[in-house]
Amino acid sequence: MINYSDYILCIQCGSDGLLSRGLFFVCQKCGKNYEVVEERIVRMMPEVTPDVALSIKKWDEMYEKELQSGSYRQEYAQYEEKHLSDILRQVKEEVEYTGKIYLEIGCGPFFLGQNLAQYCALIIGIDFCLSSLKIAKKMLQERGLDNYILIQGDILNMPLQSEKVDLVYGGGVIEHFRDTDTCVKELFRVVKKDGMSFNTVPYLNIGSLTYRQVWGNIPNIPVLRSLFEWIHIKLLGGKHMIFGYEMSFLGNTLKKVHEKAGFQEVKVEQFDVKMSFDFAPGFLRKPFVWLASHSRLFWPMVKVIGKK
Repeated sequence: MINYSDYILCIQCGSDGLLSRGLFFVCQKCGKNYEVVEERIVRMMPEVTPDVALSIKKWDEMYEKELQSGSYRQEYAQYEEKHLSDILRQVKEEVEYTGKIYLEIGCGPFFLGQNLAQYCALIIGIDFCLSSLKIAKKMLQERGLDNYILIQGDILNMPLQSEKVDLVYGGGVIEHFRDTDTCVKELFRVVKKDGMSFNTVPYLNIGSLTYRQVWGNIPNIPVLRSLFEWIHIKLLGGKHMIFGYEMSFLGNTLKKVHEKAGFQEVKVEQFDVKMSFDFAPGFLRKPFVWLASHSRLFWPMVKVIGKK
């Protein structure tokens, strides 16, 4: 039986002295209570700003509809068909995760984690959207898996004890935070010595300045960042920001952010991901797919890997 108290900490005072008390985990130091929403799902969210609260509400509504309708199964089938094998291959090329403790930030329904659970000693999923964690739990139960912990929490202030995780994975997550430095520092804190962080991130190139604007992408270069923030947030009112605030980065910037956090042997490389470009006219889709796969100027994503 997995003991949550071996891994979680109080986000209010930083103490790791949390004890299970019925439907709550209680901090012995400051008395803060954390609700066990369902078995294996604990709510450990801090106070959030109004814009974050609205974002959480939007995602919760979407995942709640998927949970009630069962459409998350179709989402998983598409993920499995288009992305799963490529992601598993690229993660396995970097790290041996068998018997290790795996953390996925912004895990959503935890599609990747479910496939690693059979190899890992423990998988931990953290997301600010409660409904997505309920989907994750349902799917994990259907697979007969019980080596997991699910936490509704903030990635900038994770309720996890330091140096507990062998591998942390973020699939298109860290670009959604204005404060990228704090986010990456949190990843460094929870990773064990010799552990690894593996994140996929939008790449700042011609692609991010053109087709990625469909998703409201903001280039992380001072002047351009201010300009694109004004366009997408003020002028367009977030019309194209369907996944919320999202930045793209130069490879060298990502490397520096990870090194500043303390990671060693940081590398940034092309992330092999299939793109369909359904929004483009039919005659342009094949050329776009070729460019996204073969030209650095149009890569959609890179993978940034840091060893502690």
